[in-house]
Amino acid sequence: MNSTAKQNRGKHAMRRGAHATLFALLFASQPFAQTGDGSIARLVEVNGNVLVSRESGLASGNEALRLLPGTRIITTANSDVIVEYDDGCRVKLKENQRFEVERGKPCAVLMAMPQTILVAPTAVAGSAATILVPAAFGAAAIGMLIDSRGRQSVSPS
Repeated sequence: MNSTAKQNRGKHAMRRGAHATLFALLFASQPFAQTGDGSIARLVEVNGNVLVSRESGLASGNEALRLLPGTRIITTANSDVIVEYDDGCRVKLKENQRFEVERGKPCAVLMAMPQTILVAPTAVAGSAATILVPAAFGAAAIGMLIDSRGRQSVSPS
């Protein structure tokens, strides 16, 4: 074999190697952008005041915040957000809704999971109070949750 043929064969082998490497990088990488922290979703299109459960309590959620399984998201009045899972599933939360990030459920199930919370002002002994109640309980639950302690004295005497 002459030297020109050897050079052409070497170049062709290098191209095949480069193509194989590129192919391996594209398909061997994870199909979804996951991080090493165990998060499976993120917040996108945050509008208004969106609250996210943290170890220390509730905190304000911001754009692209990564979410772990079990994280609860709460939207307040005049706010909405989308919880975007790494697999592409997008769960839209409207105002006054609650959602818990879960792993291993089909997208259709996740999209049906946001729960509406009812914000109902009530009068208790002359003062106004706000009670958060899942809408499924309705007005009966609001009546059950109203606390009548406002008419009782604090001291035992």
